[in-house]
Amino acid sequence: MVVARRVDVLEGRWLRMIGECGPGDDRLAHLVLRGHDAAPERRVALGLAGEGSREVEATIDLAQLSPPAGASGAWELHVASDGEPGERVAAGGDTALGAASVFAAGTTLYRVRPYRTQEGGVGVEAEALPPHAEVLRVLVEEDAAVVEGTLPASVVGSPRVELVARRRSDGEQTRAPAELTGERFRARMGLSGLATDREDDDVWDLELDVEGAGRLRLGAHHDAIPNKRDVVVFPARRLRRDGAEREVRPFFTIENNLSIRSTPVAPAGGGAARTAKPAARRRRTTLEQRVAVPLAIGAHRAATRLAALLLRRGRGPQATGDARKVHVMLMHAYGMGGTIRTTLNLVERLAESHEVEVISMVRRRERPFFAFPPGITVTAVDDQRASAAPAGVRGRLRRLLRALPSVLMHPDDQAFSACSLWMDVQLLRRLRSLRSGILIGTRPGLNVLAARLAPPGVLTVGQEHMNFSAHRRPGLSAAIRRDYAKLDALGVLTADDLRDYGDLLRAAPTRLASIPNALPPLEGDISALEAKVVVAAGRLTRQKGFDLLIRAFARVAREHPDWQLRIYGRGREHDALQRLILDHELYNNVFLMGPTRRLGEAFSRASIFALSSRFEGFGMVIVEAMSKGLPVASFDCPRGPSEIISPDRDGVLVPAGDVEALAQSLIELIEDPQRRRRYGAAAVEKARTYDLVEIGRRWQVLLDDLVAERTPRGRDARTRSSAGTPA
Repeated sequence: MVVARRVDVLEGRWLRMIGECGPGDDRLAHLVLRGHDAAPERRVALGLAGEGSREVEATIDLAQLSPPAGASGAWELHVASDGEPGERVAAGGDTALGAASVFAAGTTLYRVRPYRTQEGGVGVEAEALPPHAEVLRVLVEEDAAVVEGTLPASVVGSPRVELVARRRSDGEQTRAPAELTGERFRARMGLSGLATDREDDDVWDLELDVEGAGRLRLGAHHDAIPNKRDVVVFPARRLRRDGAEREVRPFFTIENNLSIRSTPVAPAGGGAARTAKPAARRRRTTLEQRVAVPLAIGAHRAATRLAALLLRRGRGPQATGDARKVHVMLMHAYGMGGTIRTTLNLVERLAESHEVEVISMVRRRERPFFAFPPGITVTAVDDQRASAAPAGVRGRLRRLLRALPSVLMHPDDQAFSACSLWMDVQLLRRLRSLRSGILIGTRPGLNVLAARLAPPGVLTVGQEHMNFSAHRRPGLSAAIRRDYAKLDALGVLTADDLRDYGDLLRAAPTRLASIPNALPPLEGDISALEAKVVVAAGRLTRQKGFDLLIRAFARVAREHPDWQLRIYGRGREHDALQRLILDHELYNNVFLMGPTRRLGEAFSRASIFALSSRFEGFGMVIVEAMSKGLPVASFDCPRGPSEIISPDRDGVLVPAGDVEALAQSLIELIEDPQRRRRYGAAAVEKARTYDLVEIGRRWQVLLDDLVAERTPRGRDARTRSSAGTPA
């Protein structure tokens, strides 16, 4: 039996079921949605979270749940193996059912809702909704919201249409006339009338009152931005009425319908104290950098020396076990990010000929953001999930050591704040168990640990996913110069990095290899290059330069107001970027889309890819966008873009940080569809040169050479590769 743990709508486009199967249910292959009445049965693949796991997951496109002819439909969830009818998915007492969501199938809207069945199972219902008015644009003026959109074909030609704001709590209404031009409407709703003197929040739902046809709800459902409540942020206006001040702001509901919220403004207070805190915090941070960081670096060096002695005590140089087993250290294998995605992509290929273990320094999620490839083992050093907390003395010890900072991770590595003394202890236990094989690090702090702490007989390989010049903190730079020379091999992403690390390690026996990241398999078709969408993707950090891209797009939006910029990813700069969007009044054109598990489909729905990074390790996202036929406009930042993009063939390179030049390059691609298509076709060909088979082969050759040279005589005779790329 499979018990559902969660059934919800993912990114507004897929129904997802996460459940737990019982012993002996590993033969289950399908999630079956068995329809009531005339609703057809649907089947999708049912996947296990990993080898030995009892957690299963399945995802189905909501478009497959649209009933025929706009009717409603309902399905019950079952699981089955091949050729068998299967059994019902059970709903447990703690099963979480997500909120209802609206999706569009053709011109019809459906509200999809998971529910518990009377028999104790789980069902999903798709209900056809009445016609709506599609919102295209909302302009927030000082005392009004202007709404522009289209009417459904069934009411085009109506003699009179009014915009109605209906208060959700009591039904009170405010009206404004709408201007009609064919199927288009435009209406201006005053905001002062919505700033009532009530003590609570007011929510006003927006509708069109169409003479002879009744009411139409206003919503935006056909623009491929499903989760507007989290993505679209309109500016707020502060209005005073009857002596009370209120903040009035339009917003999209969870069902992508347009409403307006009116909220009382609390009296301001303590402004001076609040403004003083950031300055005090900056002074404290500077003091910590001057005093605490050098002390932490000293503790790190002493601790790694002691740990190396402990790991080597009682061991001889002779290795035992499988010399070809690969252990890859990742900071958070369960999270999201380019390093994680490309590493999982590589280990899938290596698993075809090696036994592969991914060692995740931390684990905070029940399920990985990126699915783990089959045939690998994933080990969490510090499992931080509440469900994994040990009891008794071990639990108290874990809490104590987690409160103390790491002494093994280098303090200048950006991952240092996520590490603790508990992680150090658990990592030492894991490394002590290694007898042979290959240990691969994936960031400077982990590369240094591999070089310093790998037991005798274990080959060490460092991977650099960032460019040589990005490691600016002096303590980390010194550790790289000192400890990378102890690695058996170092893999870098670009020819420029190969040159720089070659100069750094000229006297070291470390073997250098320049191997770019491989193109991961992505869902989605080649873009038709017809959508008026520019797309970007990456962590929302200063490195990615999305603040520069937003400023560049301000000019694009002025000249081409019907084009949009969609930025996929999450990060600490989210709020600052959202404020920048509002400051430039780009809330109808620029959207922070959040993370997505289906980036390939996002690329397929765009026509241009933009890269605005201040620096890159390589820029794998460029290749991913090219694989979907997108021409690229990019800063010529260090490093990677200039090695990927061929100017005037598959993309455009502009000087790093030149906002005006980036804006101009986007405008030129927007205004020249034939050039877009020519670049897009060449981009697909360029992406094929980063095929996983070829990149995997190069890594395989490097690792095979290291294993062949692991004898003492081989080590002494080994000559360092000056060409840098394995044959």
